[in-house]
Amino acid sequence: MSDFRPGNQPYRQPWSGGGLESAQPRTAADATVSERMGFIRKVYALFFVAILFAVGGVMTGFAFPPLMIAAAEHPWIALIVLIGGVLGAQAVRHVPGVNLFALFGFTTLTGVVISPLLYIVGQTNPASIFQAGVLTVGIFGGLTAYVFISRKDFSFLRGMVTVGLIVVVLAGLLNVLIVGSTALGFAISAAALLLFSGFVLYDTSNIIRRYPTNEYVAGALSLYLDAFNIFLALLRLLNASRD
Repeated sequence: MSDFRPGNQPYRQPWSGGGLESAQPRTAADATVSERMGFIRKVYALFFVAILFAVGGVMTGFAFPPLMIAAAEHPWIALIVLIGGVLGAQAVRHVPGVNLFALFGFTTLTGVVISPLLYIVGQTNPASIFQAGVLTVGIFGGLTAYVFISRKDFSFLRGMVTVGLIVVVLAGLLNVLIVGSTALGFAISAAALLLFSGFVLYDTSNIIRRYPTNEYVAGALSLYLDAFNIFLALLRLLNASRD
């Protein structure tokens, strides 16, 4: 049990600017075994349901072409909405009922936003969608299992994944707005794959150590974003030669 103890440093998400509220429930590491296992089961249950809602979002885009076309024609608006969705889900994560609506609403929205990409890939290289999905499950599952089995604390990755996220985002914007290089796009996708694999280690480690036991929505959202970005990076890599 002591292997999961977090020390004295409270959990902070790498993209957040401040600490958590002053009065927080016990962290998962300090909770009883039954409380910790209940918290972890709730996080992963919400994570898997969130994936189902994302798939539903993709199907919604396919079923309503005007919605899919709007997402394709206004990518910057879609990006702003997604960022707002993440912030909104975090803001209401402690409000019963509303937090689940925000989580599943956001993941459904991500499915709608990527539906144009999946539609295009489905016309040119449909096998890559299945391949990316299988590889995502393998990478995410393997890294998650490693954290649980090894019981290593990966909180030391905080600085690296934070810097990596900034670099990948800035490089992506540079490539979209100015460079437009296929080779740079491939390199960014490869870097994103490594980055969000690191996030899986970091977030999983923090979920079983530093997350307060009422942060199940935040935990599920973090894992979903990791898996979502791994899937997108793999999909781009598998289709890089067709660009």
